[in-house]
Amino acid sequence: MPAGPAKSVHGAFTIPSLDGIRAIAVMIVFVGHGFTFGGPWPGHVGVTIFFFLSGYLITTLLRREHDGTGRIALGKFYLRRAVRILPPAYITIALAVVVGVLGWLPSTQNPWGVLAELFNVTNYYMIWANNSTGDVHTGLPPETSMLWSLAVEEHFYLIFPAALILMLRRRLNYRRIGYILVFACVLAVGWRLFLEATTQDFYRLYIASDTRFDGLLAGAAMALLWNPALGDRSPFGLSDRAMRYGIAPIAGVVFVAAAFAPDPFRLTIADSAMYLALIPLFWLVIVHPDGATGRVLNQRWIAHVGVLSFSVYLLHRLVLHLVGGIVSAAPVADLLSLAVTVAAAQLMYVGVEKPLGRLRKRYEARMPGRPVPLRRRLARRRSARRG
Repeated sequence: MPAGPAKSVHGAFTIPSLDGIRAIAVMIVFVGHGFTFGGPWPGHVGVTIFFFLSGYLITTLLRREHDGTGRIALGKFYLRRAVRILPPAYITIALAVVVGVLGWLPSTQNPWGVLAELFNVTNYYMIWANNSTGDVHTGLPPETSMLWSLAVEEHFYLIFPAALILMLRRRLNYRRIGYILVFACVLAVGWRLFLEATTQDFYRLYIASDTRFDGLLAGAAMALLWNPALGDRSPFGLSDRAMRYGIAPIAGVVFVAAAFAPDPFRLTIADSAMYLALIPLFWLVIVHPDGATGRVLNQRWIAHVGVLSFSVYLLHRLVLHLVGGIVSAAPVADLLSLAVTVAAAQLMYVGVEKPLGRLRKRYEARMPGRPVPLRRRLARRRSARRG
């Protein structure tokens, strides 16, 4: 039975297990950037999970809005994204600039690098810096290069909602739009293979928006085609038993194998294999939050780390290297850094994210919005669900 929406610490529509998935993803990234296991650990997998999850969740929310009101309000969407993302990101950038100015960490920061982060083009700035100077970090505030992934997501947010609105206005139903996104994911693999054959530029393949959009699009496709939180059937009509005891375990093996894939397979095909594997894995933990995996993901403390995951992601590199400059023992430095990062993220959540979230809701309620008559909404909903 598809899982319905649930309440969580967010106090709004949520989907079972997603906060737990966020927690796992950010811990994968943290360990990858830490001092103890950083070398062989596939920290990039955490970003892969984040991309898929973001595409799935954003599209689910847009779909709910369209089903409920008959329209998608772009102004409200961009307000939500700006209030949610920009204040914590800008605070992190400011902290890193201060750390660099005070000399607490080595820094080559310059105005262009700071502006690139403020305007969410960090990924393309890093590609340019690598090709121009041989150092991808040149010009950036210290330990802020992880903002490349935020740039990818922001570019997706700028383009995808408007594209979805246009396709819906063309009377395309969710299924057709979903398969268009699947086709776009296939094209992305071909594009990466072409770039690998012609440039062999690691950063061009790894951090550019045009080479990483397929992760967000794969999540969006699941939200439109096989969304258990909105009552859809399982992928290709497979039984719950087949998904739970057959497809999902196989997907888990594929995901782990792809996570440790060597270059150039990692840069071209491995992420696509992981996105494909995430579909049954997400289905499993959303539909069965009371299963063994779901119970772990929905533990209160794990879910809360997921709530803090954005700020943890923003702050963790800065904290790791500040603490690492004081504590020489790698495991101790990592554990202490983790504690400090989570504490700082909690402060960001309580002092910045929650108050701004309340302010955003009050302002959003005052924004103009013309509701669509119920009869027309129901007709559009039936048309959108019809395959």
